[in-house]
Amino acid sequence: MKRRLAAVFILLCALSLPHAALGDGGRLRSRSVAGPFVVTLFTTPDPLRAGMADFSVAVERPADQNPAQGLVQDADIELKLTSPGQPERNLKLTHDAATSRFLSAANFELPHSGRWHYTLTIREHGDTGVSEGDVDVLPREVLAEEITWEIVAIPLALVLFVLHRWRKRKWRASTRRPLAHS
Repeated sequence: MKRRLAAVFILLCALSLPHAALGDGGRLRSRSVAGPFVVTLFTTPDPLRAGMADFSVAVERPADQNPAQGLVQDADIELKLTSPGQPERNLKLTHDAATSRFLSAANFELPHSGRWHYTLTIREHGDTGVSEGDVDVLPREVLAEEITWEIVAIPLALVLFVLHRWRKRKWRASTRRPLAHS
């Protein structure tokens, strides 16, 4: 019985928290040559939705054969996001905001869904590269992000209460001994 209860609890936790698991950068969105650089863009969450988002970038020099030596660590990286009818968003990507020391990232709020155009500008020691593309942003998923635990917590508490009462009643019945009549 305890194993079943533990399995149900683990399953409920796994189903209600998939958005909490973050990898090293997120989903690969693009990999392109930008001047003397190779730029790889990752986004989180997956799928990308309105709300908090993470844009992470890895910058490499393609001439280097060793990937660890080819990574560019000290570049200035700017991200410009535009969407029709909305003000332009300009962000600076930093190593401090990234989940890996090989990435530069920016964490920010995407205000609405739709198609967003991004422009990444990379500058290092006089070299400049530009990478552009589009990402589709889905609407917010209010149920999964904001009220999942409220929905799961009440039925889980009720199930635990009923199991506790049932086990307690079963235990009491097994410990009662019939009184001997003399």
